Amino acid sequence: MENILVRLANGVIDGPDDLMGIGDCLNLLDDLEKETGVSGPHVKTLDSLRRLFKDLILYESEDRERDWRRIQEMLGCLARGEPVEDPPEEEPAADPDGWEMGSTDDPAENVVPVNGNSGGNGGPEDSEPGMDLESFFPEQPDEPESMEMQDPELVKDFILEGKEHLSTIELNMLALETNPKDQEAINAVFRPFHSIKGVAGFLNFKEIHHLSHEVENLLDAARSGKLAVTDAVIDIVLNATDILKVLLAELEENPEGQEGSPSSSALVATFLERVKNFSGEAPAGGAPVRKVGTILTEHCILEEGAAEGFAEASRTAGKKFGETVIEEGAASARDVSLALREQRHSMENAAAVRVDTRKLDNLVDMVGELVIAQSMVLESPQLQGIRDQKLQKDSVQLKRITAELQRISMSMRMVPIKNTFQKMIRLVRDLSKKSGKEVTLVMQGEETEIDRNMVEEIYEPLVHMIRNSVDHGIEMPADRVAAGKDPVGTVAIAAEQKGGCIVIDIRDDGKGLDVEKIRAKAIERGIIAQGDQLCEREIFDLIFHAGFSTRDRVTEVSGRGVGMDVVKKSIERLRGKIEIDSTFGKGSHFQLKVPLTMAIIDGMVIQIGSQRYIVPTVALKESFRPSEQSYFTIQKKGEMVKVRESLMPLVRLHTILGEEPKHRNPWEGLLLVVTEGTSSYCLLADEIVGRQEVVIKSLGGLFQNLRGVAGGAILGDGKVALIIDVKGIISLYEDSADDGSGKRRLE
Repeated sequence: MENILVRLANGVIDGPDDLMGIGDCLNLLDDLEKETGVSGPHVKTLDSLRRLFKDLILYESEDRERDWRRIQEMLGCLARGEPVEDPPEEEPAADPDGWEMGSTDDPAENVVPVNGNSGGNGGPEDSEPGMDLESFFPEQPDEPESMEMQDPELVKDFILEGKEHLSTIELNMLALETNPKDQEAINAVFRPFHSIKGVAGFLNFKEIHHLSHEVENLLDAARSGKLAVTDAVIDIVLNATDILKVLLAELEENPEGQEGSPSSSALVATFLERVKNFSGEAPAGGAPVRKVGTILTEHCILEEGAAEGFAEASRTAGKKFGETVIEEGAASARDVSLALREQRHSMENAAAVRVDTRKLDNLVDMVGELVIAQSMVLESPQLQGIRDQKLQKDSVQLKRITAELQRISMSMRMVPIKNTFQKMIRLVRDLSKKSGKEVTLVMQGEETEIDRNMVEEIYEPLVHMIRNSVDHGIEMPADRVAAGKDPVGTVAIAAEQKGGCIVIDIRDDGKGLDVEKIRAKAIERGIIAQGDQLCEREIFDLIFHAGFSTRDRVTEVSGRGVGMDVVKKSIERLRGKIEIDSTFGKGSHFQLKVPLTMAIIDGMVIQIGSQRYIVPTVALKESFRPSEQSYFTIQKKGEMVKVRESLMPLVRLHTILGEEPKHRNPWEGLLLVVTEGTSSYCLLADEIVGRQEVVIKSLGGLFQNLRGVAGGAILGDGKVALIIDVKGIISLYEDSADDGSGKRRLE
């Protein structure tokens, strides 16, 4: 009981217009009565609270602020164990239609019917969160007022929230597919259906109410352990979400907010009948293996009923069905072959196996080892010296099969980025409400696939980026209108696969980055000097410094300078990079490039002396051989190379890596242009051997913190090549420049 009272008193509701919080409180009050059997004076207190909550929800309160204060007082007394005194007589408020600060003139615009697990209101997880209005308004008639009397804004909000609930349901259904016994996932699916049911009943949307009510009952049985979450149960829930999407779309298209077209009504009726007859098992014949005789009969090759006779003859003779049919001349070998192919195709579509992810990772690792072993064998000098045409043909076939096996095994670990993107919908909605802005999230490329292990790593950086776009980028509606923009801002997130990388673009049509303000803040914090000459892109990159923020005051969302430095470090840890482009007054564009997988990288193999190294291609901008005239030495800056009117520091890899190079003059070797932070650098190598995908190998605990090296890879000849960590190499170069030695080496 004490736990429930504390929840009631500790900020459950944000204000008199917080419908979510009020729904939570009403559920908590019900739990309080069930757990303790409230009696005596507390019954009167709880009834008073319900009445006040009801008046706030239905906008029947004569003075919302007064009732809100009264609720707070009553909740405080309950939490402290003090008696609740009757309220003193108050004079009517001067403005009975006054609203909470920040609300609109129209009270209906502040009503957002959603479930109780959002906005940080946190009802009990074992209760039924959300807002089932029929449970605490017993005096309501069976037939609520007609939809013509309902506020259109309330209907609009219901549709918006309903769509978000359905997205949440679909996301959590994926968790149930993986672990059907996940109680939290079942609860997370139950809650949105509960909320949809309650508000639909209040708005008299009968079909939505009935459908969600039946699914809620099904999920309640699963929560209590009376019903196992099978594939059939999951199919029913997903079918319900599809139908609800249709019903919500009809409501959205209907200007009068009325539901119930003949086609959708038929869908609901069929579904309700299916749920009524549902036994918990998959329907018979849901995905059976079709027999060859059945397929031949369907294609009119065998007469109706003949298949049973041939099947019996096959069993007697101990032969296969197809052999008997061909021997008897009832079907040709081609007919049987096509039937077998169709049977195999149906089996492939029907079969699905859940595999432990650790086994899958081990499989991918072993396939990687197979690729390495195959390269070592085929590139063996002894084998290459054999001039046998069949051997060469078999070698090509082996290489093709191994490459295909590697591709298939890697694809098994790939998942759509859609799940990560959809989590941003709620994030944008909550941020826009907290900041008082109107923001729309647009998503593209949700079906783009990425390594399952990368999904978790990329989530936090995306959250930071979206937060910044909403808080720093998008302006307040009035400011946008004054600037000639739509009052509703847009944040767009898109993903696509380019080569061996996933490219994620985050754009907003906000105010963009203020170059002068960023520069001034950087000078103020000592990040750059007053006289430093930086191009626009270099100034943009200053926001990645730890503790950097242009926000003058700290808000609930941002302003502490924590975020963009975390984003940059996270992306670099994934061997990726981030770039910024922005136009002041028009918006910003952030582009993230990360590898498709953490197990394999696309790399450029370079030669330095007698050793080969691998530079990740994601870190490379270009490679070239400079002219002697483009090489300079500048006092206090060291060796520089002129690249299209820009001077870039020359980094001698052989010095850092401790190798004896073939070429010491830059114009005799090759330069690799890389970018780190706000600057570009030229890495000197002897030559480029080629470009290839390599399997990353850990160097073990002894060398895991080796600066400048990200790991190792086994090349085709069996030799190990170190993978260069560009960030570490540049930091070693900067250290050597600082101490004046110019000879800082890998350590």
